[in-house]
Amino acid sequence: MLQDFAVAMLTLQPSPDDLILDLGAGGCWCSDLLGRLNRSAVAVDISLDMLQAGRSRASGTIRAVAGDIESLPFRSASFQKVVCLSAIHHVPDAARAVSEVARVLTDGGQALFSEPGRGHADAPVAAAAVRDYGVLEQDVLVGAFMRHCRAAGFEHVSIKPLSHCVPAVDLTLEQWDAWTRLAASIRPRRALAKIGFAVAELFGFGKRGPLFEEALAITMVRTLRQVLEHHPVIVAAKIRADAPDRPRWRATIAAEAAESASHGGTLEIKVTAANVGSGTWRSSSPSGVGHVRLGLQLLDGEGRVMVKDFHRVALPRAIAPGQTVALVFSCPVPPAPGLYGLKCDLVAEGVTWFETEGSAPASRPLRVV
Repeated sequence: MLQDFAVAMLTLQPSPDDLILDLGAGGCWCSDLLGRLNRSAVAVDISLDMLQAGRSRASGTIRAVAGDIESLPFRSASFQKVVCLSAIHHVPDAARAVSEVARVLTDGGQALFSEPGRGHADAPVAAAAVRDYGVLEQDVLVGAFMRHCRAAGFEHVSIKPLSHCVPAVDLTLEQWDAWTRLAASIRPRRALAKIGFAVAELFGFGKRGPLFEEALAITMVRTLRQVLEHHPVIVAAKIRADAPDRPRWRATIAAEAAESASHGGTLEIKVTAANVGSGTWRSSSPSGVGHVRLGLQLLDGEGRVMVKDFHRVALPRAIAPGQTVALVFSCPVPPAPGLYGLKCDLVAEGVTWFETEGSAPASRPLRVV
């Protein structure tokens, strides 16, 4: 389950701006983890007792709603992301449930489903659950479920073939070296080699030698197909979105300030910052996470950080990609004379400093007298 959660985060890439539906939340562990990642979620489950248990043990406040997946108690287009881990196989009408997920998602929304697949209904754990608790246990078949997603209006539906760790598949050092050579090969030579390999395979030669790549590839395909049928991870998107061609948090920053100031006083600074990333810099956020401010770090004379959170300056408005903002403000001066530096960077609060995402900050020397 933790691996599936990690796959969901890597795949959906939820931002602090997103509202995430934790569907079939059970004990709310997924919503709990999302909260620890400074992400906003609403947990939904048909069992009020499970939701109450989850909220009682969570590290923070969890928003939870008792509701039926086949008839979700939300307005249309309420969520940007949906995470549904091992819940649909309990639902009598999977097609209706998927249609409800599509309804509550925004036009650019995405949903990730991880379910037990073929053979689950006959497994001992499923038989025990049906006998002891009266729950519905059924197989979620890859083809049928993906067709449900298509019929619900999801434009792009895919299965993640490499989302699982498969202990049965490994490579020796010699095989890894051979795969490295294969990856570096060019098409004409590779095509000629395949012709020779085909002749060798026709006579049953080379399974442990030159044909091991093909033999291992077939083994991996057969192994992965079995894994996917028994535990599919399927992603459905309302609109197919290409990967952004530029990072979300990126800026060009210029700073102007006097190079000396009196200790214990203030220093007037002008900073001009242009949004050259893919995301809008919000000036505020209801959750206190994800909005952007100018952050000043105090450096010593060698350029090492002394105080990471030395000073903050709020943005006057939201700054969209391509826009520029100019900030003029007074910054406190260190109380002790000496040689310092001020590093000006932008920070998405609770998320990241822009510098750690590859954006260049602006630094100014400061002599305190």
